[in-house]
Amino acid sequence: MTRLLRTLRTFLSRVLVRPVRLPSTPIPASWPGLITAQVPLAARLSPADRERLIRIMQLFLREVAIEGCAGLEVTEQIRVTIAAQACLLLLKMRYPRYARVRHVLVYPSAFVPTTVTLHPTGQIVRPDVPLRGQAWQTGVVVLGWDEVRRDTHIATGSDNVVLHEFAHMLDAEDGRMDGVPVFDSGTAYRAWAALLTEEFDEHVARTERGEPTALSSYGATNRAEFFAVATETFFERPLTLRAEEPALYALLVDFYKLDPAVVAPPGESSG
Repeated sequence: MTRLLRTLRTFLSRVLVRPVRLPSTPIPASWPGLITAQVPLAARLSPADRERLIRIMQLFLREVAIEGCAGLEVTEQIRVTIAAQACLLLLKMRYPRYARVRHVLVYPSAFVPTTVTLHPTGQIVRPDVPLRGQAWQTGVVVLGWDEVRRDTHIATGSDNVVLHEFAHMLDAEDGRMDGVPVFDSGTAYRAWAALLTEEFDEHVARTERGEPTALSSYGATNRAEFFAVATETFFERPLTLRAEEPALYALLVDFYKLDPAVVAPPGESSG
């Protein structure tokens, strides 16, 4: 099946599914305070948007199991911190999304993956470098809790492992992690596909020349990482991304249906 047909099938399947009604059940008393304390990105939302975020979180946590690994006990703080950031990506989007996500595995800190890859020579290679996070196309997201906590409280950085890995899961909705998520229209899809090639190639070239860019150099790894890194920067440093990459920023606004530059994040100046 071609990439376009797969995207069309995924788009039609979403259109034909009625939007999920958000819960009206009582909000856990601890959640608003935890979100304010643990997730500065969400704490900047308007009261109406913050309530919508919490309602999406309620659905998310009904559907997705968050499990501790290597002895980590999953607390309410861990559940709320991860869910708030994962659901921030969906704040203005048509729900349901993350149709593939079923489990979030949380390690105490960076972890060595148990998965293996096949080298072109035929040799099986097991990674030995600890990772901050992983997203599996089978519907599993793996996170290091220390990395999650650090990212949420560094106001001037652009790294956010939760946003990064869940951007991968949005990318995977059509069955492939290739940097082209499912847009709501064919026009937006074609615009993104064209821009992706142009922006990715330019980012690779600038990274190889050692030039500073709004996006992390990790985005030059491949197109899937480019989309995930662009998503991180879009939410964490929107003013910088909008100033340096206006076309990329505009398409991310169209995809996520929100403009995080409207409220300047701490550490960024609109002047």
